[in-house]
Amino acid sequence: MKLNLFVAWAGYTLGLLAVASLALFLLAAGYGQTGPAIVAGIGTVVAAGLAMAMIGGTIRHDHKVHQVTPKLF
Repeated sequence: MKLNLFVAWAGYTLGLLAVASLALFLLAAGYGQTGPAIVAGIGTVVAAGLAMAMIGGTIRHDHKVHQVTPKLF
């Protein structure tokens, strides 16, 4: 249960980081700053991918050991 709670909050935090990084990417790309845009774009992809992998892996593990996946909210 503690692992599920940790992964849920970490996933929410990474999702928020991905949204903020996406906003920075769009802002930098709009102003023509290619370097910061590339860094922010990579950050967006990494944060979103890590969040999906953590949450998906935990759900898969819960189903594999026949546990009910708890809901955070």
